[in-house]
Amino acid sequence: MIPGGGKRRARFILTGLYLALALYVWVDFTGIARDGLANVGLFLVTAPVTALGLLIDWIIGSKSFALLPDRFGYLGNHALYYVPAVAVTAALVWLLGRKIDRRPG
Repeated sequence: MIPGGGKRRARFILTGLYLALALYVWVDFTGIARDGLANVGLFLVTAPVTALGLLIDWIIGSKSFALLPDRFGYLGNHALYYVPAVAVTAALVWLLGRKIDRRPG
């Protein structure tokens, strides 16, 4: 039986919604023109990882985004960034939901 009479499911609901959004953004990304702004949605959906990457770039003085590889083709490069970034962000969302679930109430 789930604690709280089944009412404490924020960690699953929030993570599921986030993963659905991440999947939608990836599908949308693969279908739009490959210009300089095409990947903005990917970076917004993975904002915590993007912020960490920008901090790394600032520290090392890089002119390109250090977390985005450049030798696996356009979609390959973005997939190699996006999949782990979504996994890390989903874990953070899950932890947030867990914190919400543990609130007294």
